[in-house]
This record gives sequence, structure tokens and C-alpha cells, in this order.
Amino acid sequence: MALDAQSNWNVEMAQPLKIPIRLSSQKPIAELPPPSSIQTIIPSPSGREILLPSEIIAQILSYIPRRENTQSTFWACCLVSRAWYSASIALLYNRPYVNGGNFAEFVRTVCPSKNAHIRLSTLAILVRKLDMGELVHNSSRSLTARLLGRLKGNIEEFVAPQASFALNSFAALSKCTKLRHLDLSLISASISNKLLFQTLKSLQELETLFFPRSSSHDQENTDVPYAWPPKLKVLHLAGGINDHFLPKQLTNAPLSLQRFSIQHCPQVYASSLLRTLETLGPQLQHLTIRHPMPQFWVGALDSVLDTCPSLLALRISADFVSQEMFSCVYLKSPHPLQILDLECSPTAGADVGISANSIYDAIEEGRLPDLRSVRVSVRLAWAATEGSRTDASDLAEILDEAEMEKPLGIATGVWYSLPD
Repeated sequence: MALDAQSNWNVEMAQPLKIPIRLSSQKPIAELPPPSSIQTIIPSPSGREILLPSEIIAQILSYIPRRENTQSTFWACCLVSRAWYSASIALLYNRPYVNGGNFAEFVRTVCPSKNAHIRLSTLAILVRKLDMGELVHNSSRSLTARLLGRLKGNIEEFVAPQASFALNSFAALSKCTKLRHLDLSLISASISNKLLFQTLKSLQELETLFFPRSSSHDQENTDVPYAWPPKLKVLHLAGGINDHFLPKQLTNAPLSLQRFSIQHCPQVYASSLLRTLETLGPQLQHLTIRHPMPQFWVGALDSVLDTCPSLLALRISADFVSQEMFSCVYLKSPHPLQILDLECSPTAGADVGISANSIYDAIEEGRLPDLRSVRVSVRLAWAATEGSRTDASDLAEILDEAEMEKPLGIATGVWYSLPD
């Protein structure tokens, strides 16, 4: 991969040679000039060379998948000719895959000088998505802030690095007003919630937010609700969120919020989460509550489906629910749930256990008529005995029958997942 300014400049300013395509006497590839000196041509019956239209080049490039291992392919396409360079360069920089080996070259390209007024980079405006999650000590706090400052006008997705994102980065982050996806979950430094929400106030287009795992609780003005981005659709909480934050701040979440995830929050109690879901529940379509949270117990969240009547997908640890969750006590009317994931933590006790029969009965009796996919942890031992395997098989069969009667376009069946 080459994400350095000098190579791109050499390609842009080079004068390519027009070399006709040979037939029977064609030289071996090793003897031909490098791709950077070959014009994009096709033979014609009259013997004249015809340039390949840019629309055709764009169509060819559309078949290349946007993955890390194809980044070198887009770079090679930039070296073919000026036409290929013009069509490929935006795809190369749209979502650059940076790591410890190429990060320095990438920075020299988009930040050729510390002062943007001295030397601007024409390639910085092409970057729409930047993932610095693989970087640990490759960057510095000032460099991360400067990088965000150069990309602020166009960047739409950003994943913050673990060690090089600090207070000075928030000022630059607040100017990235086109951000739609922001992932701060890897940050190791303690972040003030007050400072974080001051930054979020300017991100009016933000739709997905991964909260910092080490966010700190501000002692002053804790009863004043913070303002969330108005278009927020997906929120992931983890780590330092405490029991005071949920009922005070999440009840002020926008109506656009449809997906909510909370995990690894040892300071959160089940009662606070339930009070929060009483407010958020009617608008949620996807909900994830998983991983060890010591303040939760078996059956603490049995009412989650009743509290979230619009839920389509639920991923929850079996440590927090019981078989009563699927009974008529909590499912008084048909629920639209389609996907159910039941996980199990390594520290689960002997009282943790949800059988396939309890879900089967809920479907058979019309309480979960739209359920199509059930994924369970192997720790629940649904495949341990012949009887439990038979129950799981019966559940898979009724899921298939429900899809035949009322197609929802979801892969049906019972799936087993290995524990984390």
C-alpha cells in the first residue's frame, strides 16, 4: 500500500507512453514498462488507439471489494494512467486502512505541514472514514488532534485510538460536523462527561455513538440532563457508566434512538436499567444487555420484553433472565420479536438455564409469533443430552413452519455460539 504524497504526485505529473498491444509477438510481462507508463487503451479494427472512458473504468473499479487486503489493488490502479488515477484515488482514500506500518506515510500525506495555511493536502478532503483503532503508540495526542483538524470538513466516521486521544482532541472533534459514526470505546484516558457532551452538542448529524469505557461522573450539575445529538439512532454504553447516569441522562435521549447496548457496567443496578427502559422501551427495536454485571441476578430482567413492546432483536445474558420471561405473566399479548440471542457468562451459577421448551411454548401459544432465529450459548447445554437436542430440534422446526406461513426474510433455526 502507498498512501504517501510523493508517489501520488509522481503518478499525477508523469507523461505516460502509448504502447500498442502486441499479439503473437507479445513480449513477456517482465520486459514491458511498468504500469505507470501504460495508457489505458483498447485495440480497434482501424489500428487506432481508443482511450477507455472514465465511466467504464469506474464500472470496473466497482467490482473491487472495499477491504483492507484490496487497498493495494486501488493503489496499483492509481499507477496505471491519469484516467485510472482520477477514478481510483478517491476510492483509495475514502476509507484508508491505517496501521503501525503505514500511519506515518498517511499522516505526511494529509498533514504535510503543521500549519494548514502553509501547505494544504488535496487528498485530505477525500477521507470519509478513519479507523485508528489498531494504533496504540504510533500517534501522539497533538497529532491526533491535528489529523482531525485537517479532516473536519468531510469525515463521516471516526474510531478513536486507545492512547493518543485526550482533551486536546475534543476541540478538533467538535468541528467534524458531518460525523455520523463516532467510536470512543477504546479510549483509555478518563473522559469528563461534561466535556464529552459539550463536544456532542455540535455533532448534529451523529447517528451512532460508542461511549467511552472510562468516562467519569461529574460531581457538579449532575441533575441537569445533557443534550444528546438529535439524530442519534444507535448508542453503546460500557465501562464507567454508573447507576446515577442511566435514569438521569438516558431519559433525555432523542426519539430517533432505536438501538441500545449496555455491557461491562459493574456500577449499574438492575432497578436503574429497568427504570430507564420504561422510558426508552417503546422506541427500541434492538437491545443488547450482556457480559458480567454483578448487580444483576437471574430473573432480574424477565420483564424486558413487556417493557420494550417494539423490540425486533434481543441479545441478553441468560444470567439476567429466567424462563418466566416467555410466560404469559410478562407476555400478555403477541410480541414482534424476531431474533433472540441468549448468552451465558463463565461465572454463571447452576440456577442459570433456559430451555428450548419455554420458547417453543411461547411460539405455539402465539406470544412470539414472529420469532425466526434463536442463538444460544453452548454453556446452556441445549446439545448436551438427547432430550435437550430433541427439544432444540422441535424449536427449529416450529421456527421454519412459522416462516413458511408468514415469511419475514430472516434465516430461521437454532444456532449455537461459543462463549467469549
